[in-house]
Amino acid sequence: MRRAVVLLLAALLVVSAPAPAPALERVRGVVHIHSDLTTGDFTLEGLVALAERQNIGALLLAENYRLRVDYGLPPFRALTRVSRRARSIGGDPAGFLARVAEAQARMPHVVLVPGVEVMPHYHWTGSPLALDLTVHNLQKNLLVFGITDPDRLTMLPAPGNPATGVYAAQSALDALPVLLVIPGVWLLRRRRVVRQRLGRGAVMVVRRRSWGQGAFLCLIGVAALVRAWPFTVERHPWWREAGMAPYQELIDRAEALGGVTMWSFPEARDIGEEYVGPVRVGWRTEPYADDLLRTFRYTGFGAVYEDTSTFERAGAGWDRALAEYARGERTRAPWALAESGFHGVTANKQVGPLQTVFLVEQKSAAGILDAFRRGRMYAVQRTKELGFDLADFTVRGGGAAAGAGETLRVPAGTSIELSVAIEASDGRAHDVRMAIVANGRVLALERGGAPLRATYRTITDGTPLVLRVEARGSQQRVLSNPVFIRP
Repeated sequence: MRRAVVLLLAALLVVSAPAPAPALERVRGVVHIHSDLTTGDFTLEGLVALAERQNIGALLLAENYRLRVDYGLPPFRALTRVSRRARSIGGDPAGFLARVAEAQARMPHVVLVPGVEVMPHYHWTGSPLALDLTVHNLQKNLLVFGITDPDRLTMLPAPGNPATGVYAAQSALDALPVLLVIPGVWLLRRRRVVRQRLGRGAVMVVRRRSWGQGAFLCLIGVAALVRAWPFTVERHPWWREAGMAPYQELIDRAEALGGVTMWSFPEARDIGEEYVGPVRVGWRTEPYADDLLRTFRYTGFGAVYEDTSTFERAGAGWDRALAEYARGERTRAPWALAESGFHGVTANKQVGPLQTVFLVEQKSAAGILDAFRRGRMYAVQRTKELGFDLADFTVRGGGAAAGAGETLRVPAGTSIELSVAIEASDGRAHDVRMAIVANGRVLALERGGAPLRATYRTITDGTPLVLRVEARGSQQRVLSNPVFIRP
């Protein structure tokens, strides 16, 4: 009997033991690339050539989804609407996806991941009567990847997308001028009596149609019909501020359609103005990192890019969001990525300095997206000559191990060990400053020459623990995604 129990327990241990993690390949990716399909300077073939010269294995495209801004005077906003548009793929998502697939088939060595940059909302302040207008949040955008069905891609909520419009009171106001066709046609059909004097005592009676008035009313009615059709408006129209609702709706819709979402450049500022006749038209997008704490279920955010950022610093917004996930207050942890925003080589901008290194089971678009969802990646900022790599980032304890984006579950009182290794791309010694961050606090600072290795040990007390690493050189940076330790 005792022997049978021992054999049964042994069998259960074998069955319940975690399967060995598959060997992961490092794929250097550049996130947020525009081609000449929208506002970029290079063709897909040109971008692949640039990537191959810099040993980049994946390009995550983020073409403009619907880059259109409208303004109209109340109450008939559609009839008086003025629009400005830039090239985007929203009107032909099937053509965009087919073009990417065709380029990928001919150039398989660099993985092309199709994605879109979506502007969920903008709003206006000011008045043309005061000769001053400002449009807000044109650059408060999210990137969406992983939706490869063109019918689904058309369903993302964005300004100017008729597929996601709704009927509202403004729809009735926009439709009202169409009724002018009725009196216009009546005037065109009706002949009114006109008496003309032909001389002393002579009068001629003439029947005339009101061509001018009738044509004018018909023209207004037809114009209203064409400009307002199908009489839907955005759920969050551009004449008022809408808070976080449009952004959360895009995140939720993209997730329901099978995609992943990423906040783009959360601390970048975009301010400018131009004159349209006598009217000053300005645009303003302020940094919005705090909004990453007000939204949920997005997959990642641009943490490393060519601008000053603070959200990812120890104890700041990212650590607060990670702590909420560790406590079960968020269903998804927000992952950090390096973001390029590459359009062309103007102002000495290059494809390679900002990279996200994905740890993939297979080098493919599906493998890249799987690593994206899991947080199996780290962000890199480098120069053309030198970059640092996260050669090791592993937490071990209780006979198990976990890497970036993973959770290690161990009982309270278990001894755990974090191993970190930073290496230089040229194999030489370079000065490295490395910080180990635990639950938002810098617990250890290491400084030395690459390759730099460090070990951090602690004993769990039963509370969730979030561990991550950041390393810096003179112009180099590495930012890991976290490992979670839970009881």
